[in-house]
Amino acid sequence: MTLARTVIAIAIVAVPAGVAAQARYEGAGATQELDCEGGTATIAGASNTMTVTGNCRALVIEGAGNRVRVDLASKGSIRISGAGNQVVWRTPDGSKARVSVAGAGNRVSQSR
Repeated sequence: MTLARTVIAIAIVAVPAGVAAQARYEGAGATQELDCEGGTATIAGASNTMTVTGNCRALVIEGAGNRVRVDLASKGSIRISGAGNQVVWRTPDGSKARVSVAGAGNRVSQSR
């Protein structure tokens, strides 16, 4: 491998420090686990049952009929765009999540 190819290969896989992880799922009808690794988890689709781990700083749901359990970071955020989604969240310190909901029939609650 030439030096130029080596430099290009390293540049492609290098992730700058301070860039938060991102986890994304797109689809319908799945039951799955997702690890956001302290970053943002995005679920786009319908009728999914998801468990999201990794102390997410943010959860974004775009779709309908999703059921999601999520571990948020302290003072994490939840943004829902769609209808009939159910989210149950918890934070390590019991702090409240910042919640933004657009759509009908969405339910967001803190885990007990």
